[in-house]
Amino acid sequence: MNPKEIPENLELAQNLLGQWLRYRQFYYKGISKDPITPQEESEFLEISSAIAQTVRKLAQRLSEAEYPFRGNEISSQLRSTISVAHFRNLPAADQKVFYKEWHVSLIYLGRTVGALKFLAEGYSPPNGVSRPVGGKKGAGTSPGSKGAAPGAKGGAKGGKAKKGGGGKALKVIITLIAVLGGFIGGYFLVTTLF
Repeated sequence: MNPKEIPENLELAQNLLGQWLRYRQFYYKGISKDPITPQEESEFLEISSAIAQTVRKLAQRLSEAEYPFRGNEISSQLRSTISVAHFRNLPAADQKVFYKEWHVSLIYLGRTVGALKFLAEGYSPPNGVSRPVGGKKGAGTSPGSKGAAPGAKGGAKGGKAKKGGGGKALKVIITLIAVLGGFIGGYFLVTTLF
């Protein structure tokens, strides 16, 4: 990602997180016994449309492999609910499943926002590391590298090759980013809710 794009991507991710929190309010309204007004149904459709647009924009800018904000899952949840009254008509078990999926998406969105904030504050991942939020083992090997450096196990002097590529340092870096992303995302949630 181009460093100049980070603030724009961060703003989009923060907007999506705020919209996703607003969406939950309609879920709560739907499962309550309170009457649902036409104004609330209209607002629900507006926030659903805004979320869909933001997800599309963010999906064009961020790779789900590097920043798994669950765009496909969010879109699927939006398609599965057509109104606030729809929440009320769901069986209790489906309401719980829906909320659990909503919450998992919230966590991943928080992680993505946290990682983007971390990058916006000047963090630069080491060469070859391109998966700050999630991803697969061995993400720390640089593209085009054919193994270990000379002198390392499995390198030019021989020996056994290590499995997993990046070693402990990469795992620590990714863990720190994920933990900081979670804390920053949690802080963002607390400050926006209260």
